[in-house]
Amino acid sequence: MRKSRDANPFKAMPNILYPDELMDKAYNRSEKIAGELRTTTRGLSTPKSKIIEDNKIRTTASVISDNLLKIVEKTPSIDNLDPFYREILEIMVGSDEFKKSLAAVQWASEIVKKLGTQYSRKVKKAPSPQATSIVRKEFIGRVSSVLKQIYPNMAFLGVARNKLKNIPTVKNLPSVVIAGYPNVGKSTLLRTLTDAEPEVNSYPFTTKGLNIGYTEEGIQIIDTPGVLDRPIYERNDIELHAVVAINYLSDMILFVIDPTEFCGFTMEEQFNLLQEIRKTFNVPILVALTKMDVDEIEGLDKLEEDLGEYEVLKVSSFKKEGIADLRERLLDILDEQGLMDLLEE
Repeated sequence: MRKSRDANPFKAMPNILYPDELMDKAYNRSEKIAGELRTTTRGLSTPKSKIIEDNKIRTTASVISDNLLKIVEKTPSIDNLDPFYREILEIMVGSDEFKKSLAAVQWASEIVKKLGTQYSRKVKKAPSPQATSIVRKEFIGRVSSVLKQIYPNMAFLGVARNKLKNIPTVKNLPSVVIAGYPNVGKSTLLRTLTDAEPEVNSYPFTTKGLNIGYTEEGIQIIDTPGVLDRPIYERNDIELHAVVAINYLSDMILFVIDPTEFCGFTMEEQFNLLQEIRKTFNVPILVALTKMDVDEIEGLDKLEEDLGEYEVLKVSSFKKEGIADLRERLLDILDEQGLMDLLEE
């Protein structure tokens, strides 16, 4: 039985503040504390200027370092991501650049923290109020330089966050993915199996969105327009990643064949795509022959002979023939894998 699928992990990513926003936030916090200190430092042996400038330095370092570290800690680790979301990350923004940018932000957090400690010591040794001010300005310059270095990384993460956090969550339910050439009857079969109009969720690997429906038993049936509907050699890199993503999403494949060939594809072409899907997906495959209400389908006997190694059911969405048997068989196959237990979680 597969692991439970998490909700969209990127929703936890914090808002990314850009360098000027971080500096403004740190400045406002340090000035607030400085104002409080100006009224509470009377009678202390340490000069007021040193106390105030030291607190400005430490507050600035803390605000910036903590905000940068929060980005790293609240962003999901690529290595621990559910494989489906790992592929989505690769498709949408690129995992290498994502890792590189997070590493740069962590580096900056550590450097700013060290600079805070270093300049806190320097300001305490400053011989005059003017010198303490110079030390603090030097510190601000060093911090600004560090943030300037990671600006491209922060900009990248900001864009990535806005894209990734809006990925729809695929429910953690037993999942059947429908495959087959366009116009073979996949969408109609989905509506017939679920007795409802499917949800349409947008994902980066298809401009048409995933069509998702649910049976009364709780099975999730997913139609993938533009993904599992043509041979591998016709796909670009993003589409190949999409196939991998769908692979992680599927608990079984329902491959739909139109033996009438009204879809515009020959039975041989459809059979070859089925063979390709079988090599790509390591899950059970059930074949549905659609439009079986059509009389005298030429070549059907030959197709059934070619499909001898597959379990095949004949259905007509128009007449709703064979639908109950198909739904029952889907349940049986998922139950045999222990996946129906997901409905109890």
